[in-house]
Amino acid sequence: MSDVRTSPGRLERWFLSLPDGTVLRIAFLAVLAMGASMLAQDVLEVAGHAGDRERLTRTEPLRLPAPKPGDQIRPYLPRAVPVAPNRGEPVLPGYDGAPPADAMARAMSFHLGEDGVASAVGRIDAGTAEAFKRFLGEDGAGVRRIVLHSPGGSVRDAIAMSRLVRERKLETAVPADGYCASACPLVLAGGTRRTAGEAAWVGVHQVYAVSDAASNRLRDLDRSIADIQATIAECQSLLVEMGVDPRLWIHAMQTPADELYVLTPDELGEFKLVGATDADAA
Repeated sequence: MSDVRTSPGRLERWFLSLPDGTVLRIAFLAVLAMGASMLAQDVLEVAGHAGDRERLTRTEPLRLPAPKPGDQIRPYLPRAVPVAPNRGEPVLPGYDGAPPADAMARAMSFHLGEDGVASAVGRIDAGTAEAFKRFLGEDGAGVRRIVLHSPGGSVRDAIAMSRLVRERKLETAVPADGYCASACPLVLAGGTRRTAGEAAWVGVHQVYAVSDAASNRLRDLDRSIADIQATIAECQSLLVEMGVDPRLWIHAMQTPADELYVLTPDELGEFKLVGATDADAA
């Protein structure tokens, strides 16, 4: 048995050359750095949740930069309206002034204006399609044009409303500075003639589901992939049926539910979401 010791390696020699307590200080600083990193992540997460709560619960109009080609993603506001710089809120049939500040947080209501024009303002909830049908059968029997101002909502109801609009051969419009987001463009597509005013916010995003009313939060769909695909196919089929280019829905599928892809005026024309349809000539 030999008592010859091998010479220390380079790393070992470096450690041996360090003053007493240096290794402990290095370990302590490493622990501090890890703690600071975890704290920063927590702060960012809390800030993100706070920002999301603000977006989801806000009812006052929010000023946002006007979209332009290549810069069209904006936060999705389910209870408020976006307002571009140097712009105001829309003028709507049936209103003396601007709608109430919380109009987007309410279930869609229908307001009769003059000369056969009515406005549809607010969220598209489950049952909105039936309410719309009743309106057209009663106070709105003579309506020929529907002006939309809505953050969207129930896809199923929006599809039913779109088909009812086409059945009644109504025109649809989004007013200047109006808001037609999420499922609302499906209703817009039903018009025999479709228009969008200056600085109108017409946008799409992925299908989403709303959690229980008490939490007022958006959550991802918990349905099966097959159900999600069926919903997407139904939306695209409706667009084809209404004479709109189904490529429009590619932007919807590519845009997360908490954001909105706002269509430019050129895209509105390119996808035929505005303009006359074959039904208009019939």
